Amino acid sequence: MGTRYEDQPPEAWAPPDSLDPTPVWRQWILIGLFLVGSLGLVGTVAYLALAVQLATPPALVPGGRVVLARADVPAVGAPAKRYGPPLVPEQDVFWLAQPASGRFVAVRAPAAPPAGAFAQGGGSEGAGPVPFDRYLVSVEGQKVVVNTSRVLVATEKVPAPSDPTFR
Repeated sequence: MGTRYEDQPPEAWAPPDSLDPTPVWRQWILIGLFLVGSLGLVGTVAYLALAVQLATPPALVPGGRVVLARADVPAVGAPAKRYGPPLVPEQDVFWLAQPASGRFVAVRAPAAPPAGAFAQGGGSEGAGPVPFDRYLVSVEGQKVVVNTSRVLVATEKVPAPSDPTFR
């Protein structure tokens, strides 16, 4: 047999009905389903991003974010306030304090922090780090948002040995 199509016997040819492409209306249905699915995905992501602005405090929104009213959080220098069930799950319980004006510290709380634990100020702006694992906290207008899905792990500073053989 040759390699040209004219050399092929008729029984090797495909029947004419097998060469028909997918009907156009089916292609449009597939494109429509893809567009609807894409818009649904974009809408879901947009809702999750705007959930903090849409929530009425106190609320737990998707993504492990706790939205609190700024008026309901502890005042500057006041004792830390515990936030737990039913607002947040038991594994995400935290203590919230305000050591300085506009500066909030949310500490993971299996137990109460010692008195004066937040007086240091914490973080790079204060005199020293808060020696507890913390949650990321942000202030958005009159709302304080504690992100319980982001843990800032406490670091312990250990002095370097004075013996030069350890280098």
